Amino acid sequence: MSKIAFVTDTTCNLPEELAQDLDVTIVPVYVIFGDESYKDYVEMSPADFYSRLAEYRAAGLGMPTTSQPTPEDFRVAYSDLAGQGYTDAISIHVTAKSSGTCQSAELAKAMVEGLNVHVVDSASTSMHMGFMLMEAIQAVKDGGGVEAALAAIEQVKANSCLVFGVTDLAHLASSGRTEGHEKATESALAVKPFVSVVDGVPKALGTERTSSALLKKVLEYAQGQKGDAPIKRLAVVYGNIPAEAENWADEAAEALGYTGDPYLVDFGPALAVHFGPGLLGVAAQWG
Repeated sequence: MSKIAFVTDTTCNLPEELAQDLDVTIVPVYVIFGDESYKDYVEMSPADFYSRLAEYRAAGLGMPTTSQPTPEDFRVAYSDLAGQGYTDAISIHVTAKSSGTCQSAELAKAMVEGLNVHVVDSASTSMHMGFMLMEAIQAVKDGGGVEAALAAIEQVKANSCLVFGVTDLAHLASSGRTEGHEKATESALAVKPFVSVVDGVPKALGTERTSSALLKKVLEYAQGQKGDAPIKRLAVVYGNIPAEAENWADEAAEALGYTGDPYLVDFGPALAVHFGPGLLGVAAQWG
């Protein structure tokens, strides 16, 4: 009889209590300041990261960077699961078009005996990826196997989105991973882009002059994606602005017709490197 484990990386942004309830193994991405490397969330919390970031930039030291977990990091995680008696692991990770995390996981699975590892490219990140994970876990709880879990992930991919507004453009310019960021970062006017992950690539979909107009565009985009379908899960994602996120959560839920309490999740160090503090948006799943 199969026993299925679930693995992800720290860009998933799963709240700690939820991750424990779901019994998910989380492999940390690395955040790098100069010559110093830290394991995302493990050796550097979001609060520590934003504080260090402010000091680093004020000192004119440039921007931090990130690096994917190593194959050895994944080998250790997979070996531990094999030792616990798991027969399979579904390992879902940040979009392969922006990170080598999936590649590290693929390399590691060949190093482990007794565990069938199924590496899944989420083609996204944050709680958008988290919703895929949650749906897959539910499929297994409902009596399904690996195939049912993988099918559940694909179903979420087809019925969900991640979209957010960015206010600190220096991170977009430094990272270079957001397609079309030049319209905002090189503009003579002070404009703010709204970004979605489309076909695995972060893309700047447009710009606005004010924060209120930006957030309106974020919700209009999410509404346009879901159409008339009811929202099943909703998360408000943010970067170091918890009060603003909490204040906006009711407006976002109402605009999208969601009657529950949205998850509130900080993008965390590894994602904030690329999108900066101040970002605000939603991950939504419907159907």
